[in-house]
Amino acid sequence: MATHVHHPDGENSVSALAWLVAAGADTLVEEAPRNWLTERAEPVRAAVNIAIPVISRAAVAAPAPVGEAVSLAAGADSLSALDLAVMRYDHPLRQQQPPALLVNARPGGILIIADQPEPDDSPAARLRARMLGAIGIGAADHGLLHLLAWPLPGGRAPRPDEIAAYSPFVARALQLAQPSLLLALGGNAAALAGDLMPARGINSMRGRWASVDNVPLLATFHPRVLLTQPELKRLAWADLQAFAQRMPR
Repeated sequence: MATHVHHPDGENSVSALAWLVAAGADTLVEEAPRNWLTERAEPVRAAVNIAIPVISRAAVAAPAPVGEAVSLAAGADSLSALDLAVMRYDHPLRQQQPPALLVNARPGGILIIADQPEPDDSPAARLRARMLGAIGIGAADHGLLHLLAWPLPGGRAPRPDEIAAYSPFVARALQLAQPSLLLALGGNAAALAGDLMPARGINSMRGRWASVDNVPLLATFHPRVLLTQPELKRLAWADLQAFAQRMPR
């Protein structure tokens, strides 16, 4: 029996689209429609438009600044002392209020790494809490490490030179916290893994295990990205499940 492929138009097109949505089709594969029953010489590649800036590993891994930041970080013998050292660091990003939020951690636990602090009531912070809660990580079960101690004006992305300026404090925080697992949110945080991570952006970094000073690190999308591109949540959920498998029971 011959089978005919019907190409709907008008009201039929709307009905066909509604059926696809009801069936769970939520990802665009190609810009132009095509008959999937015909042969195609070239393999089909999913054309997911991910508007995420590419982070240059060379830029992120710029040489750490010498002088004040290095000496202040080295002189901190505890996480609380490190916060005070950050407050004394004379840098254009320094703020008096709120206080430095570089790291909030309990030594030996799970550490979440992000580029900058988020207000607790912000949409990104609330989504992060839900993401972690979905795999059994509560507020008391993890620490937070930020590449910068204060949020940037307008929530803009940090520049490589700003990340490099605070990198001695971040490195010292990792030494003092001695985490068991690291979850990096976003490309800047994932770049802490250095040469073990590719330089093609978070879409290539995510879901891949690496390490920082022999501590396992897994990267996924930052909640800010998921809020603007919810189609990526299924990938983030896969990453979180992989992370949960490595968590201590």
